[in-house]
Amino acid sequence: MWALAGAAALAAVIVLRRWMPPDDPALTVCWLRRVTHHDCPTCGMTRAAAHLVRGEWAAAAARHPLALPLAAEAAALWLAAPIAIVRGWRPSGRAARAWLYAHVALVLAVWIVRLLRHA
Repeated sequence: MWALAGAAALAAVIVLRRWMPPDDPALTVCWLRRVTHHDCPTCGMTRAAAHLVRGEWAAAAARHPLALPLAAEAAALWLAAPIAIVRGWRPSGRAARAWLYAHVALVLAVWIVRLLRHA
């Protein structure tokens, strides 16, 4: 699973180095943005990731402020996974749920701030 995650991330980096998702709301894959003409909580994350793999840090932060911290967290988790696997460590269900809920709360908080700034 660890190697598969790394291969998927490498494939995403290769694709996003060469392709930038369109900015046109009519061409978006986000159903919420198509229907309401407002960004969803993760709108801009793919474009931000494309900026990150090109080394355009400011542009990535402008697209979605959580792009860099989430990418850094994903990379750190991927790098730490082999150590955890060798040591037999697995997070408890409670810890995994807390981590998930914290991320959902953070993404929603950023979304609300972004909505209020554009209102």
